[in-house]
Amino acid sequence: MGICPSDYKQMPRRYRNSGATIVQPVTFVRGLTMTLISADNLFALTAVLVAGAAFAFWAETQRWGHQVSGPVWAIIFGLVLSNLGVVPAGAPVFSMVSDVLVPAAIPLLLFKADLRRIVAEAGPMLLAFFIGVAGATLGAVLGYYLLPLGAEAVQLAGVFTATYTGGSMNFVAVAKAVGFDGSSQYAAAMAADNLVGTPYLLVLVLIPAIAWVRRRFPSPIIDEAERKNATHSFEQDAGPLNLLHLTFALAFSFAICALGMEIASQLGVGRYGILFITAIAVAAANLIPTRMARLQGDFELGTVFMYLFFVTIGASANLLELAGEAMILVPYAMLIVACHLIVLMAGVKLLKIDLAEALVASNACIMGPATAAAIAAGQGWRNLVTPGLLVGVLGYVIANFLGVAVSELLG
Repeated sequence: MGICPSDYKQMPRRYRNSGATIVQPVTFVRGLTMTLISADNLFALTAVLVAGAAFAFWAETQRWGHQVSGPVWAIIFGLVLSNLGVVPAGAPVFSMVSDVLVPAAIPLLLFKADLRRIVAEAGPMLLAFFIGVAGATLGAVLGYYLLPLGAEAVQLAGVFTATYTGGSMNFVAVAKAVGFDGSSQYAAAMAADNLVGTPYLLVLVLIPAIAWVRRRFPSPIIDEAERKNATHSFEQDAGPLNLLHLTFALAFSFAICALGMEIASQLGVGRYGILFITAIAVAAANLIPTRMARLQGDFELGTVFMYLFFVTIGASANLLELAGEAMILVPYAMLIVACHLIVLMAGVKLLKIDLAEALVASNACIMGPATAAAIAAGQGWRNLVTPGLLVGVLGYVIANFLGVAVSELLG
């Protein structure tokens, strides 16, 4: 839960290092103007958050909305309602989502991160993925030195490295770890990420159609798919709801959060509790991979928690300020993505990696596992669907550590 600054100095040291969010006393109403739903209306605001997540999931399935990722729609939902005066810019329920549900989402999203399976099945795509990670990291560091990013440049370098290695989950986790989650640039940075990331997805789809690229980067996989004119719909089967699995996964996730935060607190590094949570979750996934693989609904539940958080991010942003700040950060995001693609294509050419594998690996870096699998399926590259998912999950695993490392090294 949030802590007022006036109470902070009176707290024991172990709690001051626990990673709790410090909340300014008056942040619930932007500009001191009243909103239709007050900040203390717990049930109404919870209904709005859940409705925003539902809208984002629905929008992804529509012809007009599937080109934009779900997190963007969730942010837009909160942004519109907040700037129209329907919901406040901050509220206790928003803090609960940030401080409780976001950490709990991380283990839920990592319970299937079996590193042995990733190494065994990903093949050349794994190599392409690491080349892409190196390119994104290089871009983040170059942008830090070349662009006027302001006082929070170190934190920005960390969160952008994380999001372009793993995904939005890692953006959120590293932002908390490096103290960027309370920044006025938070929503703008996430908006800039999506403003660049979504068009890049279209670029990846169009690259195989460019004759100049195909001549210089041959791809038997693409050639075979074109010959067969294959199509494969990447849709998850909606199996029965397993309440035992859901409740176990949730309890296990909260237990991991408690243990990770306690270890960080005892070591005096409370703000890095997210990293301990990540490490413990990955350890569990690899110590008992068979049991973790049988869990049903854990990843989906973690995704719901993250979407709720994206709605709060949108609600906390002022539209005019967001537009201005996002445009300042868009060149930084573009530089990172450009460095990622240039380094990746150079590595692909040098090591003779199949172009299709490289494009799916690139998607896994920049957009995450779901879209990586989707682009493989949609292009007819059937054998790359599972490897795309696996390297995307690997991105989830390493991105938190890499993002924090970049911030620490630059700081």
